[in-house]
Amino acid sequence: MPNNYTNGLFKSAACFNVLAGLPLLVAMRPAADLMGLDITPTSALFIQITMALVVMFGWVYWMISVDPVRYRPYILLGVLLKPLFVILIFGHWLAGSIPWPLPTLASVDILYAALFWRYLSNTRFAVANRI
Repeated sequence: MPNNYTNGLFKSAACFNVLAGLPLLVAMRPAADLMGLDITPTSALFIQITMALVVMFGWVYWMISVDPVRYRPYILLGVLLKPLFVILIFGHWLAGSIPWPLPTLASVDILYAALFWRYLSNTRFAVANRI
C-alpha cells in the first residue's frame, strides 16, 4: 500500500482517538453530560483510566504512521482492542445503562479495526521480504 495511505490511515486514527478520549479525560463532567452518562466517583476513576489509554493509543497510531514497519505489532493490538471496546460499550447500551451517543462514537472503531486488518493483510508479504 502506498505510504500516503498508511500515513492517512494511522494519522486519522490517531486524531480520532485523541478527539474521542480527551474530552472525557480533561472535562469529564461536561462531556459526560453531553453524552448522557451518569458519573459516580468510582466511574470517574475508570473513565479517566480508559480515556488515558484511548489517548495514548492515539499517540501509538501516530507513531505507526511515522514507521509502520517498526511499530507493526501495535497494529494488531488495535485490530483486537477496537472491536472489544465496541462490544463492551454496545453491551452496556443494549442493557440500557448508557444512552446512544457513546455507542455511536465507538462504532467508528469497527471501521478502523477493519482498515487495520486490511492493512496488515495487504502488507504482510512486503514486511516479510524486508527482513
